[in-house]
Amino acid sequence: MTTRDRSLLTKEWYVVPVSVDCPGCGAQTRSGGIVVGPSSLTNTSTIDLDGDLLKAPWVSLDSFAFVESLAGRTENVQRFIANRYHSIFAVQDGRLKSVCEHCGDGLPAAALRAPAMNGFVRLGRKKLVNNEGLTLFASKVVLTEFHGGTLIGEAGLRDGGYSLLLLCDAEDGRNQTGVIEIWHSVARNEYAIVIKGHEGEVQLVNYEDLEQVVDDIARVGLALTQLHLAQDRSPYCELARDLFLDALKGAGYEQDE
Repeated sequence: MTTRDRSLLTKEWYVVPVSVDCPGCGAQTRSGGIVVGPSSLTNTSTIDLDGDLLKAPWVSLDSFAFVESLAGRTENVQRFIANRYHSIFAVQDGRLKSVCEHCGDGLPAAALRAPAMNGFVRLGRKKLVNNEGLTLFASKVVLTEFHGGTLIGEAGLRDGGYSLLLLCDAEDGRNQTGVIEIWHSVARNEYAIVIKGHEGEVQLVNYEDLEQVVDDIARVGLALTQLHLAQDRSPYCELARDLFLDALKGAGYEQDE
C-alpha cells in the first residue's frame, strides 16, 4: 500500500459508505469515502489543466486507491460530489472532505481509510459498488493505493470492441497541439475518447452520447481546429461526423467555413 501526491483525471470512482466515530462531537456518524479505479490517470506533479494537458505525461493508476485528500479544480468536485452527496461530503477550505452528519465537521482521512478500503473490497466482491462514471479533474490529490480484490472488470479500446471513428486536431490555452480520437463500441453502445499530446495520451471511456464527449472536451479547455474521418468514405464515420458536428453546434460551437 503506497501513498503519493499527484494530479488526477478519472471517470472511474466510487462512493463507499462508512460508519465512524466523529472526533469533533463524539457521535457515531454515517459518511463516505472515495475510491478511484485502475483506469484513472495520474501525473506525478500538480499541473495546470488549462495549459499542460497536452504536454504532461499521464499514466494509468493500475490499482485501486483511497482518496486521502482532494483539492485544486474543485468546480466539478463541488458539482459531482458535494452537491449530490451533500450529507456526506463538503468542500471546506478548498478541499473535499467527508463530514459528520451530526455536527458537519470534516472527518480525518485516517479515520476513514481502513473502513472505506475494507468496505469497497467487501461490496466489490458482491458487485454492489457503482462507478459514478463522471469525469473528475483535480490537480492536488493524495491517494493511497491498495489491491482491490473485486470482480470489477476492465476493457481496453483496441481489444475491447471499439472502432475509431473521428480524429480532431486540438490546441490548448498555451497553443500546445494534440489530437483527440473518438471511438465507439456498438456492443456497449458507448463512446470513448483518447487525447494525445506530446508526451503521452489520456483515455476516457463510458460516454453515453457525443454531447457528453463535447462537454468534457470543453471542460479541459481544448479548442478543436480540424476534424477528420478515421476511414474515408465510411458511412459509419460519416454518420459519427454529422452527429459530432450537431453536438458541437448544440453546445454553442461555431464552425469556420
